Amino acid sequence: MMYIDTNIFVYAIENHPKYGVSCKKILEDVENKKIDVACSTLVLTELINVLVKIKKVAGDKLNVKESISAVLSLPINWTDMSIFIIENAASYKYNVSGADYIHIATMEMNSISKIISADGDFDKVDNVKRIDPLNYK
Repeated sequence: MMYIDTNIFVYAIENHPKYGVSCKKILEDVENKKIDVACSTLVLTELINVLVKIKKVAGDKLNVKESISAVLSLPINWTDMSIFIIENAASYKYNVSGADYIHIATMEMNSISKIISADGDFDKVDNVKRIDPLNYK
């Protein structure tokens, strides 16, 4: 099982010039059950935050509810942010963001060591193997 970072969804939805095609392929493989993936519900929180910001620029071209519904329809193992995850994350000393601490703790608590992410900060974490969307096969 692999973990999917928020940026995979964002880049697929916004058709990012560098990562859009790769991220769409990843989500197609998730949809077709070619890969088994998990995400924290924090991903949904981060995603809706980004989508609301994009909507302010894109206007009616982006439907936040439809985008979230599409993500929720995917066969993803969603994990809740428990007190144990927060407590574990609070003990980290990695040089990454606090939100990334939650992702890392979620991965640890679910015995996941690989993350698909465009965020190179995960390369700073010894027990995490990052798969860049451009290198996804």
